[in-house]
Amino acid sequence: MCITVKEMNKKMEERKSLQMQLKKMEDDIKALDGEIIEYLMDNLNDCLTTNSKGKEILQFIGNICKATYTPQERETVDKEKVKNLLNDKDYQKVRKVSYYSVLRVS
Repeated sequence: MCITVKEMNKKMEERKSLQMQLKKMEDDIKALDGEIIEYLMDNLNDCLTTNSKGKEILQFIGNICKATYTPQERETVDKEKVKNLLNDKDYQKVRKVSYYSVLRVS
């Protein structure tokens, strides 16, 4: 596919416009998420339930979708401390590197 410089500029302008629309939509979704969480927290008595794992969660079942608000857990490992604990050979055994291409338009 061979396009002209003018066409390329037009594509990049269109991309930038769509990117700005996406950012606006993401901001709107975050605001709605905040309102949904606020509703769940304000209505603890009506929204408190137990999930399939026996943990208490907040849940609202609407007409077309369901909202749940549950505590989550995330574990991270300090890479530098792991390197210090393992010799280089052992570190290479547990190390995983992914390679991929990235397009950046600014």
